[in-house]
Amino acid sequence: SREPVKRHTSNSEFDITNLNKLPRVEIILSYSNATALFVDAAVKAGAKGIVTAGVGNGNLTTVMQDELAKVRKRGIAVVRSSRIMTGPTAQWDEVDDDALGFAASWFNNPYRSRVLLMLALTKTNDYKEIQRMFSEY
Repeated sequence: SREPVKRHTSNSEFDITNLNKLPRVEIILSYSNATALFVDAAVKAGAKGIVTAGVGNGNLTTVMQDELAKVRKRGIAVVRSSRIMTGPTAQWDEVDDDALGFAASWFNNPYRSRVLLMLALTKTNDYKEIQRMFSEY
C-alpha cells in the first residue's frame, strides 16, 4: 500500500499570501453512461482544472475520458479521483495517465483533490509536477 508523505500546512510548498483568489477547479461525477456535458460546461465557465469523481479506481466512461483528454491538450489540468471512499485512485493502474496527461489522486478524495489542484495550479500546469504533488500530499 502506498501512503502519502505527511506534511503540515505550515511547511507547505504553496504560498498564497499574495493571491486574491485561487484558480477555478470543478469536480465532475462519473456514472454509467456519463457524457461530456459537464466537462464542456466546466471549460466554458472558465475552469483551469477538473477533478473527476469516478467509479472504483477513478474510472470514467470512454466518452468522458476522451473529452477530458481533449481539454487537457488545451491546457486544462485533469486529476482522476474516486467517489468510492476507500482505497487509492492509483496512477497507471487501469488508465494510462501519462498518455492522457492526467494525474491520479492516490488517497485524496475529490474534495481534497480540488483544493490541492487549485493550490498546484498556482505553481504549475505540468501534469508530472501535479502528479508529484498528489503523490506527496
